[in-house]
Amino acid sequence: AKPKVAKEKERLCLRTLVEKRLLQDVFEQCHEKWAGWMVLVLDEPGLRVISSSIGMYDLAEHKITLAEDLTKRRAPFRDMGVIYLLSPTEDSVTRLISDWTPSETRKEPLYGDGIFVYFLSKLQPEQLNRIKRCTALVKRIKGMGEVNIDFLAKEAGAFHFDMQSSFRDLYLRRPSTTTPAMIEIA
Repeated sequence: AKPKVAKEKERLCLRTLVEKRLLQDVFEQCHEKWAGWMVLVLDEPGLRVISSSIGMYDLAEHKITLAEDLTKRRAPFRDMGVIYLLSPTEDSVTRLISDWTPSETRKEPLYGDGIFVYFLSKLQPEQLNRIKRCTALVKRIKGMGEVNIDFLAKEAGAFHFDMQSSFRDLYLRRPSTTTPAMIEIA
């Protein structure tokens, strides 16, 4: 009976659930539509979510050859697909669009025709409309979604919102005021 209980606890482990959500609902779905190797492009919140739940070995098992920072200059891999795992911020959406908008320094796209875009939480309609206006990006998108994992799964039964000043904002305030941290958590 003990092995069954251990398996049940592992199945209900928050970190395991986050790992399965990312591996199955993001990476495996991408490879149903793109057979080749892929590059994973992350902003800082995306990197922190991945780092708290998935190891590099798991990424390599799912044909992710490289994880790159959205904010840094990146080398082109035009024969590879790309998975973007981003927070739905104005900056991340702008950088996503600029990857697919020709410029004076870059005439060709950075990656191949297999683009998968996933956001850690709800994407605002205005941001979605900005993405829809980038035709070079839209015509290559093979998958897009919201994974709703905008927290860090640090342990089996504990998570963290990764909000540095939230304790101060939530507890050191007047009872009648609403803070941005309260709105973000809600």
